[in-house]
Amino acid sequence: MAWIKKPWLALSLMLILGILSASQLPKLKVRAYFKSQVSRESRYVAAEREISRTFYLRDVAIVAVPYRTREEVLDTVQNLRNLDGVLMVINPFEFPLTMANNTALAQRLRLIGQFEGKDYALLVVFISKSPEDTSRRIYKTIAPKGGLVFGISYIGAMAMDYVKMILSYLTPVALLIMFFVFYFTLKNFWAAVLAFLPSVLATVYLLGFYAAIDKPVTMENVLMPFITLIMGSSAALHYVNRYLSLTDPNRFERAYISFRETFFALLMTVLTTVVGFLSLGLTSSPVMRELGFSGALGVATAGATTFVFLPPTVTLLDIRRSPRTTTISGTLRNRWMNILIFLGLFIFFCTFAGRVEAEFHSLIFFRSGSKVMKGARVIEAIAGIKVPIFLKIDLNVDVQSREGLESLKMVRDSLKDHCERTFSLLDLYELLPQPLRNLVLAILPEGILFDRKNNSALMLAFPKRVDSKTYRRIETIASSLAEGSIKSIKLSGEDFKYMEMNEFVIENLRTSLVFALLAIALMMGFTLRNFKLGLVACLPIAMTLLSLYGAMGLFRIPLNAISACLMNIVLGAGIDYAIHFGCAYLKHKSVVEAYMLTRKPIVANAFGVALGFSVLFLSPMKVHVHIATLIFVGMLLAAMYSLLLLPSLLSQNIKTR
Repeated sequence: MAWIKKPWLALSLMLILGILSASQLPKLKVRAYFKSQVSRESRYVAAEREISRTFYLRDVAIVAVPYRTREEVLDTVQNLRNLDGVLMVINPFEFPLTMANNTALAQRLRLIGQFEGKDYALLVVFISKSPEDTSRRIYKTIAPKGGLVFGISYIGAMAMDYVKMILSYLTPVALLIMFFVFYFTLKNFWAAVLAFLPSVLATVYLLGFYAAIDKPVTMENVLMPFITLIMGSSAALHYVNRYLSLTDPNRFERAYISFRETFFALLMTVLTTVVGFLSLGLTSSPVMRELGFSGALGVATAGATTFVFLPPTVTLLDIRRSPRTTTISGTLRNRWMNILIFLGLFIFFCTFAGRVEAEFHSLIFFRSGSKVMKGARVIEAIAGIKVPIFLKIDLNVDVQSREGLESLKMVRDSLKDHCERTFSLLDLYELLPQPLRNLVLAILPEGILFDRKNNSALMLAFPKRVDSKTYRRIETIASSLAEGSIKSIKLSGEDFKYMEMNEFVIENLRTSLVFALLAIALMMGFTLRNFKLGLVACLPIAMTLLSLYGAMGLFRIPLNAISACLMNIVLGAGIDYAIHFGCAYLKHKSVVEAYMLTRKPIVANAFGVALGFSVLFLSPMKVHVHIATLIFVGMLLAAMYSLLLLPSLLSQNIKTR
């Protein structure tokens, strides 16, 4: 009570911490995304390291350059070769026998063509170091000429730009949306400001802390500000709403009573949301563990800031809301109608569950209108290629011998049903007549596509379809070829790592969800002092998760590491509504009273979280649209199911132990 009587001290301390944290923000770093999809022990990561050591190669970028004359292309090629990190540039106009207007070799490799009335030359750029930074330099070099880039590292570079955009633009938009939700709910400007201030400052605290310890913001934790702002503000909204509803003339007494009445419910909402995030730590994916940790840290920080600073600062508001009417809502009168509405919604969403497919790959990240996908469309239209995969082929014979080249041909022929094309030393040899094939060695120094010392060759394969089934077939075929002159074939590529991460996450999803549900049910049983009531309170969120799985099928959202983790997030956040209702029911021993007390803040919070995350619809990244869709549906269903089921199931008194 003594701390509650020091509002100006609490407000000053809260703001001072905010200023100190904000002073660190200029040092905040943005890094590449998903650099640790799987553990370093993964066979794909091991193959990636071998390829990098043997062929001095980190990635390959395909550059589409519009041109009118060859000189324009040659000028661009020279600029690219001067860039730090660029190992080699293959220019179709520099092939032997391409003098004058003879472009037969370039046409055979499909490295020249037209798209939307423009002539394009496709340059193959080998990147030896700092792939994201090098890809960014490549794009800056060719962008003024209307050029486009496609490659895994370029996707990573663009993702870094989009991370900065999310932090700089979408987070403030989410802040404004949430503030208007608070204002609409509380009907008072300063009440909305004080209620929203703890989560805003908690976000600043965390970002400042990340900057101070040199922890970068990446695609794994970029949603932390959203989570802290939006989900972390739930406790403050419920607390201030309760404060304004009390009629005690002493504002300090109102603040104390509000804190005493809401403390356990608010503590439980924070803890259950934290448990929902931390349950992601049970997965084998470093990406999901980072997302779970950053989300839990954000919600916990917002909760701690709310508990410590909000009770004193809210006393600066000497206002009270008019007493609410005691008219019984029609929702409470029609018990069976509520159950029928719930069943209708539940059955509707579940009918789409069979349409859900598990899929995760690099092209799933960006929307069709983004620069990344425009580059992908141009390159696919001209060359018929998509995301490359890398095959390190170790031979028992000299890679340049006839037998070695025959081995490469066997690999290429075996993959033709699943790959649009491949590119290796063999393809360059086949471009030229026998007497001129030694020119390949002049064009291509050892260590680029082959290594005679270790009898190894690098092959780039471009799958016909970018999906897990195709990748698995390619891997199976490659493994079966390891005999005779072929010692081994090792595959690598970002999409293989995405595929492995996806399998790990989905495999562990059931475990993490069951763990989170059991942990939350036990926590609610202890808090509500009745395990039967705790289980009943978990029913709406369990039904929400099943409905959300159906919503993935309805909106054609694939089951992957991103959408799977949202199940845990919705579980941790959506259970809040049942907690508030259950605590109010136990305190007042009345379903009517519990409903009247909690309906408005539950609906407001559900719409606030849904609308707050809806700003991700503006993101150029498709995965963010998926996140916004599932959070929107999940939070609204969690609120609806809680307000439909709990008043119906708790109509009869349940005695506490």
